Amino acid sequence: MPTMKEAHVHADTSVTIHSAPIPEISHPSQILIKVVVSGTNPKDWKLPAGLLKTIPTLPNSGDDIAGIVHAVGSAVHDFHVGDRVAALHELGTPGGSFAEYALAWDWTTFHLGDEVGFEAAAAVPMGALMAAIGLFGMLQITPGPWASVPADVERPLVIYGAAGTVGAYAVKLAKLVNVHPLICIAGQGAEFVGSLIRPEDGDVVVDYRNGDEQLVSSIRETLAGRNLEYAFDATSAHGSFVNLSKVLSPGGKLTLVLVDKRTEIPPHIQQSNTMAGSLWRDLSKDVDRDYTGFGKLAFERGKEFGLMFSRLIGRWLQEGVLQPHPFQVVEGGLEGLETALKRLREGKNSAMKYVVRIGDTPGLGNAV
Repeated sequence: MPTMKEAHVHADTSVTIHSAPIPEISHPSQILIKVVVSGTNPKDWKLPAGLLKTIPTLPNSGDDIAGIVHAVGSAVHDFHVGDRVAALHELGTPGGSFAEYALAWDWTTFHLGDEVGFEAAAAVPMGALMAAIGLFGMLQITPGPWASVPADVERPLVIYGAAGTVGAYAVKLAKLVNVHPLICIAGQGAEFVGSLIRPEDGDVVVDYRNGDEQLVSSIRETLAGRNLEYAFDATSAHGSFVNLSKVLSPGGKLTLVLVDKRTEIPPHIQQSNTMAGSLWRDLSKDVDRDYTGFGKLAFERGKEFGLMFSRLIGRWLQEGVLQPHPFQVVEGGLEGLETALKRLREGKNSAMKYVVRIGDTPGLGNAV
């Protein structure tokens, strides 16, 4: 059986490299991708540490794939061997991105034009799809990416953690459908967020480092008496949702990226959790999760949602409508993965995403 190198992430965020069988396509809609670059996400160290409730733990916890199609299932018609692609691997399943080869479903895969490098592409799938789920699947900020807010209508949206990957893509996608004013909460990455927004449309950046009281006051000042009906908490920590609860109007919608039902959030606010897993499974089969609070899309059919947005994201990248998140290549390929994940765990990254070139792993030869 052909083998490959694969990284295993442990509970203490140490990483070991192993020989493992190359994944095999087991479903007609799957794609086997030769990974050129893998992205990293906070969940990649949290999952092995046992901090995530809803995702099965596997040693290869990577999900952001950028590479070349190696093989396709019999029902895959839009992708062919040799295509340059990026994809989001199904969380908590075998065949993750911290390896020479990874598996993805065709509805969470998109083509890459020659103008998009693999390093930049690896910084896209998780962040962009999570932002789409939060904005359009949970908050339902507009009916979809085809429906922009009229130019003469104000629809305030707070994005907490706007410098992070998910938050920054939320800013970009909100702009695509003309949602303004955007009230973006950031800290060290405030300057980066400032480069994304449109002050002429009322968008602002609020620095959370000035303290909770000043933060809430600044949001209210920006709202200037307008109702706040939508908030995307891409941090979901350090009291972020408590601050948002103080400014959201009764009946307002708040979506969080960390899974839990927060009792601190008043009942007059509709809370939900934005989960990538909604792209693959119908969580309503679990009675305890039969509500948007645990990631069930506000409308059904996560597969179709993933298909639509994956194709749109690929098209937007090719057209330059959507720009990838800033990235930093961590040296050493898979052997550098431990460095990247420990930096994430320690909170050392700001306004950028760590990526690893698989081909830089000692003994594998040169990267593509």
